[in-house]
Amino acid sequence: MTKFTFYDTEATWDETLHEAYQSIDPRQRSHRIGSKRIIAAAAFDVEISAEGHIACEAIKSWTEYDVGDEPAIVGGLFDHLRARPDRIAVGFGSVADDLPILTLAAMEAGLMLPSQFLPPQPGTIRSGRRMHLDLGLALKGSGKTWHHLSEVCLRIGIPVDLLKGKITGSAPVTAESWRNLRAHVELDTALLAIATLAWQRTQGQACLDPTIAALAVLDWLRRNGNLTEAKLAIIADTCRALELDILHTDKLAA
Repeated sequence: MTKFTFYDTEATWDETLHEAYQSIDPRQRSHRIGSKRIIAAAAFDVEISAEGHIACEAIKSWTEYDVGDEPAIVGGLFDHLRARPDRIAVGFGSVADDLPILTLAAMEAGLMLPSQFLPPQPGTIRSGRRMHLDLGLALKGSGKTWHHLSEVCLRIGIPVDLLKGKITGSAPVTAESWRNLRAHVELDTALLAIATLAWQRTQGQACLDPTIAALAVLDWLRRNGNLTEAKLAIIADTCRALELDILHTDKLAA
């Protein structure tokens, strides 16, 4: 079995930090990554057998609204990963974005990074294997072009309606908007899982069918995630579209 934990974070600008840095360097007008604070995170555990069987095991999410502040969000994600040291943590663009912000948050709060976020250490059981995968970086390779996760999902057949509604800007202010953010960050981990499973097929996991994998992940999320009614409806429509696609492919093969 190959064990993954797909994770995603959402962050917003801390204007106090931004203004403090501007007072040091008045020429700095744009926001810098050091002024970002994490307001939500999610982790999704999935296992894949050598035969291509997919087992979705658990999904957890943390928002500022639910748990109180950035240290509690980051600590929750770290504890989740720390309890699963045999899992590969998978992010998208995480080396350039998620990991620096998570590390700054850990430094401020005095938290220890989970093993997946540490480089392999000589002389340890982790010396030969990196337990973190940045799928965005893996797709970029040595080239200059970065893909967005939504672009990758479109390319592998995920309907566009499921990919709309990216949340940006300031932190939510109402309970409903916080629920939307929680649903969004959980869905992002599922989309990342779908993209990674399609990529795993290219890396030699020949028994994995990307469309069947997408259907399995989304149907499990529909039944087990913390989703809004609007997200549930879109996911249900997506599952029906994927089922029709699989049926059509099976008929052609027959």
